[in-house]
Amino acid sequence: MKIILTTRTFLPPFTGGVDVYAERLGHALARMGHDVSFVAVDSTLKDETDKISVLSETYQGFQVWRLKFSLAKRPKRALDQAYDPEMGALVKTLLAEQKPDLVLILNFYQISLASVEAAKALNLPVVHIATDFIPVCRRATLIRWNGDTCGVGESVKSCAECFVSQRLPGRVTATVMNQLGEATLKKLAQKRHTFPLNIVRPYWEQVALMDERLKLLQPLREKVDLVFAPTQYTADMFVANGFSPAQVHLLPFAIDRNNPLENVTHVPAPHVRFLFIGRLQPYKGVHLLVEAFQKLQNPQNATLTIYGKQDGHEDYFNQLMKTISTTPRVQFAGVIPPSELVRAFSEADYFILPSTWNENNPLILLDALQSNTPIIASDVGGVRGIVKDGLSGFLFPMGDVQALQNILQKTIDQPALKTQLQPKGHLPYIEEYAQTILQLCEQKLGLTPARAGVPSA
Repeated sequence: MKIILTTRTFLPPFTGGVDVYAERLGHALARMGHDVSFVAVDSTLKDETDKISVLSETYQGFQVWRLKFSLAKRPKRALDQAYDPEMGALVKTLLAEQKPDLVLILNFYQISLASVEAAKALNLPVVHIATDFIPVCRRATLIRWNGDTCGVGESVKSCAECFVSQRLPGRVTATVMNQLGEATLKKLAQKRHTFPLNIVRPYWEQVALMDERLKLLQPLREKVDLVFAPTQYTADMFVANGFSPAQVHLLPFAIDRNNPLENVTHVPAPHVRFLFIGRLQPYKGVHLLVEAFQKLQNPQNATLTIYGKQDGHEDYFNQLMKTISTTPRVQFAGVIPPSELVRAFSEADYFILPSTWNENNPLILLDALQSNTPIIASDVGGVRGIVKDGLSGFLFPMGDVQALQNILQKTIDQPALKTQLQPKGHLPYIEEYAQTILQLCEQKLGLTPARAGVPSA
């Protein structure tokens, strides 16, 4: 079959989870004999043009079409609505030229759900592999304005409140107006330009925007043929926000048997070594990890190594660096290239992910498990399905510094504990994952190369 995968930036060396997994899946499909190519985005153009250009290049034998544009010139509304008609038109032209049998969308960032519209206009099967929450959350994270986890999902009321609550007037307005029914709010929002009070206008703009977003996206959600969710939490969130149970299938992410992490040899040390690799953003919870490490009553020379880089949130990053610099035995080691992951895990006794949001399925956890490194992580939606408490590692309540401290101390006091854990267990391989997708496409969609694709003129 001819298969096109849409991913994120797909710029080597791959560090983002979406691109890492896209490459992994692409190679697996190619080894199975399929003709695989990629569509990616490049939003780094600095010129003043608002046009999108298409660049064709090759990577390890794969054809890659890169949609290049200036992020500053893209309409903000397209990002808010996860729908960019100009992007969709380009995707449609590309798909019409290439005539794939299957479109696998791994990420909707910038390419938007207009890509679904484009594919379905050509009668192409569309499968979405859920690597984040863009189709069901305007923030794409299910994190509310104050850092709390969103337990409500998308609605006009909830999301309008979320997007105006950074400021006190917005919070007050939302508290008052949300007493009204949603239908009433949507009707009033249509008259928002006639309201005299500017202080409430941002709220009404958000009501109108969310009403428009939900009306626009719901038909596109329904057009996606299959959704593969890596965890039960992700599957539940998609079903709760516009996708049907018939569309959504639970399929955990898989590892590559050719990954060097498959054969990591852990280097012994006289003390326990903790490791974090990831984005240095508030919702990754590194500040909680450092705080728990600081509070250890008997650290016994334990060390903590942190890899990552500033990813927005400048004030947070600066404060974190200040705290790390004054904390003994904590090392900030900067960005780690993929080629150094084997070394990093070989020198670690435990990998820690103290997230303060529900996650989807962090690929770094699969890396840790494949390297046979036990995990200490927040007990949150997308992690709970990967880390088995007491078997592959330990879970603690999200945001509970004391509970994290207790687990750290326990692993220090009982150095033999890590030998009793079984991080690797049975992890699915990427070939099994790819085969499952294709089998379900055949069973659910009747997909065969002879029957799928652009209909003849």
